[in-house]
Amino acid sequence: MPVPVPLDEDSDTASDDESEYPASYPGAEQIDSEFEELQPDDFPTYFSERNGRLFHSHGGSPYPLPVDTPELERMNVSHLALFELIGGHYPSSCPVSDVLLEEPGRQKFALDLCTGTGKWAMDVAYDFPHVAFRGIDIVPIATQFPLPNVQFTMHDVNTPTTWAAGTFDLIHGRSITMAVTSYPTLLIEVVRLLRPRGLLLSGEWGRYPSFHPSFAPRTPATHAPALSAFYAHLYTALAQRRLLPITPPVAPLLAQTHAFTDIVADEFYMPIGAWHPDPAMRQLGRVFRVVFLRYIASVRPMLAESGVATPEALDDMYQRVERELRTVAGLVGVFHTVHARKI
Repeated sequence: MPVPVPLDEDSDTASDDESEYPASYPGAEQIDSEFEELQPDDFPTYFSERNGRLFHSHGGSPYPLPVDTPELERMNVSHLALFELIGGHYPSSCPVSDVLLEEPGRQKFALDLCTGTGKWAMDVAYDFPHVAFRGIDIVPIATQFPLPNVQFTMHDVNTPTTWAAGTFDLIHGRSITMAVTSYPTLLIEVVRLLRPRGLLLSGEWGRYPSFHPSFAPRTPATHAPALSAFYAHLYTALAQRRLLPITPPVAPLLAQTHAFTDIVADEFYMPIGAWHPDPAMRQLGRVFRVVFLRYIASVRPMLAESGVATPEALDDMYQRVERELRTVAGLVGVFHTVHARKI
């Protein structure tokens, strides 16, 4: 498996050097992508510029975040930070290795929903070179040089795919709720695509400010009021776009389908800032504070367009949020995971 790039507390970016995947990987010289190189005239087809940021131009997708370099850097560093927090690309309780175990005479397939930069798919595909990985996203922002067993295609996650029923052994979706208009509808397609005993793995960030349980009874409303105000504005702006206002209760949704068993949910606490007593977690907190600052910068155009506050009020709130992120101890981002097997 590729060794994660070290997280530097003084930097908000991580190396995306191709050397992360050795050139000696079998078939590397034949690597190609379904995406052709974009030409200048192609940009209006996929992207549009607003408020100095680059967004997708697909009219049917509600995804509100930019798809430009600062946002892609944030996604890549967040990917590395989650690896450090969870201890891998999926929780230790998740039976990915069992599900993707090589079986003579049967090709196994895995699907990464809303793949973004494609980092998760690429890293896990490196560990399972016998598995055919597919990644879908609304815009072509994944690498144009995937591993031989990885293929990226453009597709809106809110519409059915053309793959046959029972194609996939594993379906993964991480941080996809801002692109999904109806999670129950998405689950119908997931159930269709999974083979019997296939594995679904979901991971989503909570959308409210939180404190580490050891800081109870500290509350965001009293100890991080600006951050609470930011999330209230975010909630309103997302509701205007008919997006899920909070992290979906994925485990109950899976149970309601009556199509899954062995449903296991977990939570991981990502420190925000340098307050954690453990040196490794303190380093991670410094990095994730920068990731979070990038995130609130990415959602600012949506807040401005929604009219939830005047530009002057947003300026003041953002200044206070940044001050809280640097001074208030105990703040965490809560990462919710759930995995289950199709019956």
